[in-house]
Parts: sequence; structure tokens; C-alpha cells
Amino acid sequence: MHTRRRKLTLPNDSFRRRRCRVVALHCVLVLLLCGWLTPVRAESPVPSPKLVAAVDKVVENSGIDSSGPGVAILIHQPGKLVFQKGYGLADLKAGKPITPRTMFELASVSKTLTSTALLILHDRQQLSVNDDIRKHLPELPQYSSTTPILIRDMLHHVSGLPDYFGFEDVPRRHPTYWDNADYLEVFKQREKHPLAFATGAKYEYNNTNFMLAASIIERVSRRSFGKFLRDEIFNPAGMQHSFVYEGPKTVPENPAGYVNAVGYQWRKKKELWEPTWGAPPARHEELLVVGDGGVWTNLEDMLKWDLAVREQKLLKPATWKLTLTPSRTRDGKTNGYGLGWDLYYDDPNELYGYGHEGSWEGFRTSYYRYLTADRTTVLLSNRGNIDTDKLWTALDRVVENHLSK
Repeated sequence: MHTRRRKLTLPNDSFRRRRCRVVALHCVLVLLLCGWLTPVRAESPVPSPKLVAAVDKVVENSGIDSSGPGVAILIHQPGKLVFQKGYGLADLKAGKPITPRTMFELASVSKTLTSTALLILHDRQQLSVNDDIRKHLPELPQYSSTTPILIRDMLHHVSGLPDYFGFEDVPRRHPTYWDNADYLEVFKQREKHPLAFATGAKYEYNNTNFMLAASIIERVSRRSFGKFLRDEIFNPAGMQHSFVYEGPKTVPENPAGYVNAVGYQWRKKKELWEPTWGAPPARHEELLVVGDGGVWTNLEDMLKWDLAVREQKLLKPATWKLTLTPSRTRDGKTNGYGLGWDLYYDDPNELYGYGHEGSWEGFRTSYYRYLTADRTTVLLSNRGNIDTDKLWTALDRVVENHLSK
């Protein structure tokens, strides 16, 4: 039984095998080109009382109750919405419960949408993943005369670019918040912010890569990142409530029944949940950089995102295949990261899942497609200390037991 997701970053010939049912890579590619092109429709969720009770118990054991921040859970298989339910509170002050309509900051799961947006432009030949990033962002320094940083280097996290979170005293154009353009300007100061390592020398996860990817999307499309995602991803996929928090006026007014969750961190000394991130009207944040994060959505729209991925609505089959191809560094190591997606392997030829996790200021999120069981699990939480991987493992065991009966 598949018990835990794991991404490997090991030399080509030293992948360790695990005890679980696996899908060989060539079979996965056949599914990509054939089976996944078949339209998939989700039915209304009618989980059995036994499954609901079992999931309720798993959530209770994770420490979540009705009085604190919690989690929204989605489990989806082809043609069947296995489970969808919210637990805990979206906003402690307002006492609003979490439901499938509650909006969450996706944190780094946003990177899967950023990558998709950029690859849409690649499919349209408006850019190439093999472009030098300075072709689209010429103000960036030329770090090397022999090894330009390519777009694919950023999406693979092998660029070596400095981490923008380390930039200090960043001037801002707007009186109340910073955005991508503010940080892009700082990159001109090459002496203060050199490469962390030579491009391609190693894999190192870095939010700068996807912040700059969003900036490239804006330059090439001549639209804001949020508008591009709305036009090219949210609307085509039917994600009608999703948005990008890239400015104070970019957060739409929620219709009845929809609420933006507030992220919370547990402060042990104070013995309380402290609000640490949110969107208007509850909170107004200052760091509104997007691409590495910034997407807000809910379970209803994440189901539609999963359907769009399964049905290949947004990318050409060859491009989607490229997204699930792991990167390599110069020393020959294969990394468990494609173009914006974590890849989960047992050995170089056995891909059993893909997805992404996110963590930002009280929000913890996870999107995981388990290929062996052809099952997707989405976890959206505003509880900063939750272990989403542990919760997923327990949920998967419960679902496996339920579906096998």
C-alpha cells in the first residue's frame, strides 16, 4: 500500500525502490496521451456514513476541532467526487466555519498555475522555455557570459538566482505594499545580490524563480499576472471564484456563502492562535509579490483545476509530458521536480505521483495526484502547524480501506 509521498533527489543509478504499487513511466505517458484526454466529470459527493465517520476521526486525531483553524479536504477519482468537507473555522473572530466554498491562499501550490500559465505562452510560441530570461527581463544582470539562465532553469529550480526574501530596504512604488516590479528593480544591484551558485550546478528550491516567471508572463502577455490567469486558466477551467491577490483592488467581493480564510500560527507563549495572513476585508497585507504564491481558491475550484489537468484543457500533450520530465544538474543527478511540479518516483522509470505543497504565514496546502490509484487529494488549511503530509497519509489509508470493500 502506498503510504507516504516522497520526492527523490539522487544520482541516476542510485534510486531506492519502495514497497507500493507503481506505474511505469512509459505507461504514464500512454495515459497522458490517451486516457487523460477522455473527458472526466465529477458526480455530486455522496460519501458513505462510514467513510465520513472515518475521515472525521482522522481530522479529530490531527488536533482540529470546531473552535480553531482547520482544513478543507477534497478527494477525487475519475467520475467520482469521493469526499469533500470542511473542518474548523475560516475566521476565528467572525466565527465562520470552513466549507468547500472557503477561499484559501494556495501558497506554493500557486507555482503549478504559474508554470501552466508560462507554458501556455510556450505553446503559443510567444516565448520558449529555452529562452534566456534576459530576453524578457533585460534589466536582470548578465551573471555569466557563457551560461545564460534559461526559463526552464527557473522552473526546475536550478537557476542559482538569489533569494528575494533576503533583499533588504526594498523601495516600493505603492504607498502600502510591495509587488514584483519593486523586487525586480533590486536585481540590478548585482554586487549586492550575486548568484547563490552557478546555474545548473545544483537543485535548490527558490521562490525567486517563480516570482520572476510571473514577471515574464506579464511582460510577454502585456497583462497583469492575475488577469492572465483569469483569462487563460480560471475562466477556461471554470474556476469562477479563484483570484490573485496582487493589489488591494484585485480581491473580488465574495458572493453569499463564500469567505476568505485567515491564516493562523499557534503562539505557544501566548497560548493562542495569532492571525498572520489574509485578504480584504479581514486583512490588508504589504507583501503582494505573486507567481511563487498569491493565488486564492477553494475546494470547488480545485476540483475544476484537477479536471482541467486530467482532461488536458490547457496545454498540448507534448508540453504536459515536458512538465513531468525531471530536471538534471550538471553532475548528472536527476531531481524530483519537473516544470513547476513535484515528481514522486520509486526509480527513474517509475513515476507514481505528482503534485505540490505550500506553506505561507499560517496557510498549509497540498495538491497530490496519486497515479497508481488515479486519485487526487487536495488539502487546504489555515492552521499553520498542521502536517499535511501526515494527514494525507492517514486519509489515504482510510480511503483505500473504504474503496477496497
